[in-house]
Amino acid sequence: MIEIVGIKFKDDDKIYYYNPCKMHLEKGEKCLVETIDGPKEAEVALANFYIEPDKLYAPVRRILKYLTDKQELFEQKKSRMENKAREFCARRIAARKMPMRLVDVQYTDDLKKVIFYFVAENRVDFRELLKDLVKTLRVKIELRQISRREYAKKIGGIGICGRIICCKNHLNSFHPITIKMAKNQGLPLNPSKISGVCGRLLCC
Repeated sequence: MIEIVGIKFKDDDKIYYYNPCKMHLEKGEKCLVETIDGPKEAEVALANFYIEPDKLYAPVRRILKYLTDKQELFEQKKSRMENKAREFCARRIAARKMPMRLVDVQYTDDLKKVIFYFVAENRVDFRELLKDLVKTLRVKIELRQISRREYAKKIGGIGICGRIICCKNHLNSFHPITIKMAKNQGLPLNPSKISGVCGRLLCC
């Protein structure tokens, strides 16, 4: 048996299991947790409890710390800065008529760097956009192009099965999916039947 805590992220109803790291957390408390995109604020949905290891379908990440009132105010400040950076970047992309879509914006905890995630069909020359961002935000800027699957994971959605898409629900990493896999399972090779909302072959 291992001790875990159930947490929820903002705008996401799914409960994720985390290692409390010897902290006792009550439902509704705010905390900072590990994610593949760095530390994020979360809320406790299920207080400490024990579970059999074989009932966990993904690696259990760690709760980093409680969020005190001061820390929570800082997270709120960071969120406001991210919203402003997102709005400015979206305006510059539209003004420059760039063939890219802004997906997410994240400041690092020291507020010295901001990462802009975007999707595009091809490589994009964003040097002028980078100048706009540096001139206005005056911090280190990273523009990171993500795949369609990563895009789907960030925004979520409902698959053709009627459930939350796998990449948003439980997949922590992506593995190569080939048409041969569909053939081996005897699936109809109809793109609308074997493609996910991202337009790529279904992860399942």
